[in-house]
Amino acid sequence: MKKPMIRKVATAMLAVMLVACGTLPPPGTALNAQQRAEAQQNCVSQYIVGGAIGGALLGMLVSSKQDRFQGAAVGAAVGGAFAYSIAWGKCLAYYSDVNSFPVADARQTAAAVGYTPSRGNEVKIQSFSVSPNQIGPGGTLSLKGSYYVMSPDGLQQVKVIEKRTVYFFDPQENTWKELGSEETPVTAALGSRRSEGQTGMPKEVAEGRYRVTFKVSALGREDQASQEIIIKKS
Repeated sequence: MKKPMIRKVATAMLAVMLVACGTLPPPGTALNAQQRAEAQQNCVSQYIVGGAIGGALLGMLVSSKQDRFQGAAVGAAVGGAFAYSIAWGKCLAYYSDVNSFPVADARQTAAAVGYTPSRGNEVKIQSFSVSPNQIGPGGTLSLKGSYYVMSPDGLQQVKVIEKRTVYFFDPQENTWKELGSEETPVTAALGSRRSEGQTGMPKEVAEGRYRVTFKVSALGREDQASQEIIIKKS
């Protein structure tokens, strides 16, 4: 493959990705249903188009001169399909609608969990669930988590980061691969909280084993919990 062609493909991929990136609202922006759908489409586009172009480029590079165009077509199809899984993770913030709210103050939490000041700063996830545990591509997952943040210093407000990360199990390499994540920053009082909501996904997302991890960080401490789900066409 000649260098000018490589340069043209790379330039096209960069141009498409820059256009898509420029139309995305900052994560955390309040969106109505139409704005959320547009943000999802724009975000996914940069990874799908980029993946297809990148796959085509790779296919042409590894093919012989006689099979170069066939190699590009195969590479584009493979790259585009794989990109949908990556796109879900990278665009998770635009697919998720999650709320965090307090359920018990510091005194009530200390009594419930047996917390004492001698334990220092403490962050603990008490429960986390993702349902259903098997779903078709394009479905919606319900996320529910509960946790507490405690400190002996009598702090009125603490900065908490709730983070949700999606992983895909690669059977060829027998390993979990991180696809992407989204974060919810919270300024909260000490005590117990719940985090509930839902996340959708592109209808073209690949079938397979996925894992959703919920991590809470505050006061230099963190805790996390995970649940595996199966995405499979009915």
